[in-house]
Amino acid sequence: MTTEIFSRSISDLGATGAHWQSKITPPDVLQYLPPMTGCWSVFRMTLQVPESLMLFVSPGGCARHSGVSGMLHGYHRRSYYLQVEDVDVVTGEYMEKIPEAVDEMLATARPRPKAVLIWATCIDDLLGSDYERLVCDLEGKHSIPFRVVHMDPTARDGKTPPLLTAQRAIYDFLERSSEKDPAVNIVGSFAPVDAESEFYGVMAQAGVSKVNHVAACATLDEFRLMSRARHNLLVRPDGRLAVQHMGKKLGIPFCFAPAAYGIETISSTYRRLEECLGVELSTDAYREEAEDAVRSYQRTLGNLSVAVGSTANAGAFELARALIEYGFSVRYVFANQFLDFDLEHIEWLKHHAPKLRVFTNTHPSMVNYLDRGLDVDLAIGFDAGYFCSGAKNAPLSPGTQPYGYRAVTRLFREMAQAVESPRRHREQMYASGMVT
Repeated sequence: MTTEIFSRSISDLGATGAHWQSKITPPDVLQYLPPMTGCWSVFRMTLQVPESLMLFVSPGGCARHSGVSGMLHGYHRRSYYLQVEDVDVVTGEYMEKIPEAVDEMLATARPRPKAVLIWATCIDDLLGSDYERLVCDLEGKHSIPFRVVHMDPTARDGKTPPLLTAQRAIYDFLERSSEKDPAVNIVGSFAPVDAESEFYGVMAQAGVSKVNHVAACATLDEFRLMSRARHNLLVRPDGRLAVQHMGKKLGIPFCFAPAAYGIETISSTYRRLEECLGVELSTDAYREEAEDAVRSYQRTLGNLSVAVGSTANAGAFELARALIEYGFSVRYVFANQFLDFDLEHIEWLKHHAPKLRVFTNTHPSMVNYLDRGLDVDLAIGFDAGYFCSGAKNAPLSPGTQPYGYRAVTRLFREMAQAVESPRRHREQMYASGMVT
């Protein structure tokens, strides 16, 4: 058996093909799950719906990861589980047990929830279980909204992976409103835009009175006010199905304005926002501030060699491009797939970093990563830090959402902290909750 690790040259990556994402690994291989995943699971994400509870209907093995994660992250008191036995699958009897489980859950939960998410698994997708009829019956009985979320790992590489369908389910709680507020919704990110970002001030100067995010809503009623926003801003591609659904259901147009770390890319994003919102945005002072910060940190950091991972709060290829533009030597990117919006940055990397290697986190050969000796000074993202075990690690965790020009300062600050005061990778992972 060969110990060679699977990787691809940046030059080998091309058009996404049939739909908006393309796998980097061959289609006929098993998947390896390295021990640095977790943190923002789809369960934790959907429980951002205020005043809600979750019922996970699944075999015991499927629920175990969610249960442990819930205890680590503090949402276990809002999570309930109905275990499906083998006989239940054969007979379909577990579908009859769900209303009983909901009755028990609502009778014991304090405070009583104002919304419920029922999680189905790939078993239900294969069986064609009729959750939509079940949800209608439950809403009629309990007079609160129910939504179904499908946890189907087999769909992860398709057009509707669980992370995207879960976000769509979150915003399906919103109802169309005839009233409109001078507000925008941030969609796709796990957290609101970081408070230090200039984005709030830029929006306020442009007449946008409020920037909404589901995680900042304290009540279901407050969350539902997001249906009054004039625009949705998609800052991470994970919310793509959600904003498309809100466009059809609520009539809210969206603008794809992804978080980025390259000065020119950020500038292009602000120009796109100007077109979308129909206003002029005043950002020149913030660009100058970011450029000054870059020059200052460049003198401190020097010419670092870097690896970029996909668990960082960034588009891995956009971040790799930005770092090369700032004068660093990016040797490796860790990514399981690339998306249509990555293609612009991939094409740039082909011309400016043709020796760049792209590794995946999930190819089985990654178990031999120690034999490969992936040597860099700095790894950005927990996955890059795991596989480049001798490097200093800047996690750039998705627990916060940097945005705009001050995201550049945030990036360089994390890089400098990692170089000047390095912490053990395992310690960082546990401190951030990445180990589940």
